[in-house]
Formats: sequence, C-alpha cells, structure tokens
Amino acid sequence: MPRPDRTIASAALLSVLLSAFSPLAYAAPPKKPAGKTQAAETPNTEQATITVSSLTRGAKVYLNDEEVGEVPLKAPLKVKGGETYAVRVQKRGYAPYSDTVMAGSGQNSEVEADLVPTMGVLRIDCNVLRARVTLAGKPIGMTPFDGDVPPGKHELRIAAPGYLQETRELQIEAGQQQSLDIALAAVPAAVVQEDKSIFARWWFWTAVGAVVVGGVTAGVVASQGPKHVPAGDADARVQLP
Repeated sequence: MPRPDRTIASAALLSVLLSAFSPLAYAAPPKKPAGKTQAAETPNTEQATITVSSLTRGAKVYLNDEEVGEVPLKAPLKVKGGETYAVRVQKRGYAPYSDTVMAGSGQNSEVEADLVPTMGVLRIDCNVLRARVTLAGKPIGMTPFDGDVPPGKHELRIAAPGYLQETRELQIEAGQQQSLDIALAAVPAAVVQEDKSIFARWWFWTAVGAVVVGGVTAGVVASQGPKHVPAGDADARVQLP
C-alpha cells in the first residue's frame, strides 16, 4: 500500500499544476475598441475627396458657394460620395474659374483651376477724404479708393476743393495690386501787396475831390449869369450874382 504522506504530497502537487495551467490564469492582451477596429478594416465607401490645385496663390476656393480655404489648400476636401458639387476659385484681378464635380464614392476628384489675369487692383489712401479720383480722364471714385482698373499706362488725377491737384503716370499690370499714399497740398492764400504810390494816399483823393467839387460849383455859377430886379422897382434894383 502507498504511504499516506506520499499520497497527500502528490495531490498537492497536482493541485498546483492544475491552477498554473487553468484558463483563468491566462492574461489575454487588451482588445481594441470595436468601433476603431471596424473603421480600419472596413473603408467608408460613402466618403469622397476633392483636390483643388492652382498656380494663383491666395485665390479663394468655394464649394457650393461656401468658402472653404485659399490656394494652396492644406488637404483635399472631404465630401459625401455620389453627389455633385460646384467648385469655384477666384481672386481679384483674375477671371473666376468654375467647375462641376461628381464625387464618386470612395474616390478622389481633382480640379486644376487656371486663373487668367484680366484687371489690375488699385488702392489709394489720401490725407483728404472724398477727393475725386480720375483715371485716363474718367472719374472712377473718391478717396479712399479700392477698385479694379484696366491694365495699361494711365494718367491719374486726385483733386479736391481748396487743394492743389496731384497728377501721376501709372503703369497698371493685370493681376497685380498697386497701392498709393497721396498727400494733397492746400492752395496757398492770396498775397495782397500794399500800394505805396501817391494814388493810395487818402489825402490825395481828398484834395482831388475838393478840386473837382470847387470846379463844378464855379461852372454852375458862371453858367447862370447876372440876374436883375424888374424895371418897375428901380429903388429895389440889385444885381444878383
């Protein structure tokens, strides 16, 4: 017969071995969230992208009339697949570019916007508000001025009441911006010089007036001649001047 102490030791050893290899003692690695694992394994076929590129830096990009950024865009535009989108790219001084894109599900659509320069951008600051701005003989606005003007060589005039007119020759380039800071000078006040001749003396004209008055009086008296009393009253006859 086996000894009792050996039987107890064997049972204890068997218990330790069973507990070491038990499924409860196995530490499984942490599982990733079900949502993230599913998104990584199953691509979203309903999403699409639109890549807009252009050589005109600073041009604004619109998607369905909503501004979404400026050229160059940092990343493709994420849109819903299977729908149509209106893409517009524009910048001052350039003809706008428009296109319609059908975004395929799970696909990327590329748009290359080539903008053509057509006008120049002119900005004028002036020390006089609402001074009249004339370009090539035609009034185009008031200061401060910010507008699109045709390219070419033009004569610019800035005028305002009470100020000297400013005239400049400008070379306007299509697609380029030109800024001017103009200071109009005030019209100088009229200078009246003092007349120091004899004709400016008060006593001269006083004397001339006295002479003229005296001469007129003498002429009137001389023209009237002597007057006599009627012949019937000899004693009262007197000679009047």
